Amino acid sequence: MPLLEATDVSKTFGSFRAVSGASLSLDQGEIVGLIGPNGAGKSTFFNCLAGDMPPSAGRITLDGIDLTYASADVHARAGIGRTFQVPATFEDMSVLDNVMVGAFLRHAHRDEARARAGRIVSLTGLRPDQRARSLGTPGRKRLEIARVLATEPRVMLLDEALAGLTPGELQEAIALVRKIHETGVTIVIVEHIMEVIMTLTRRVLVFNQGHVIASGTPEEVVRDEQVIEAYLGRPFRREDRRD
Repeated sequence: MPLLEATDVSKTFGSFRAVSGASLSLDQGEIVGLIGPNGAGKSTFFNCLAGDMPPSAGRITLDGIDLTYASADVHARAGIGRTFQVPATFEDMSVLDNVMVGAFLRHAHRDEARARAGRIVSLTGLRPDQRARSLGTPGRKRLEIARVLATEPRVMLLDEALAGLTPGELQEAIALVRKIHETGVTIVIVEHIMEVIMTLTRRVLVFNQGHVIASGTPEEVVRDEQVIEAYLGRPFRREDRRD
């Protein structure tokens, strides 16, 4: 049985169909990427997976449990955690206290939540006593990931969590995602940076105009004529990856 399964998911806003019959079957331990041009429907599909908006049709299950119309809170408690494109922090709180907010989902006792948050802060390479307001873009993105990781997700949904970083920062962020994956967390990434997709994922879904137009390995989808025409503009070459 797949860990996370979305079947024929559609989402309409009035007469506009943002997602049309999209499906994803995600096995334990996978890293899957969602790509496509702006307005393609990938973020709407992602939001349905996270429980931030209910689909208009289709079904979403986690380990066989139906979450189709469940709230984001129910999704989180079931084991689906997500980041946001623009990280939100409690500015006057320390990094450790920010991460504790996530840990409280599973640990009602303060000492247990603090211990869990401390382990996550160490894993993500942050300073526990640093104030959130003093963090730059890389630190804020790490803090967002850390707070979600503190909720002990089975599936982590990363929404452009590596965007806006310098090449060096990007390599460090890729290493962090790999480290998180090694702890047993299954990951879905929405990303425009093809280096991230080519480096981290083993399977990719490509969206365009609300439809999944291609699915396969990164190497397969970047050679797909529909993907080149709708998104890449030209074939993706090995030298396009930054090392």
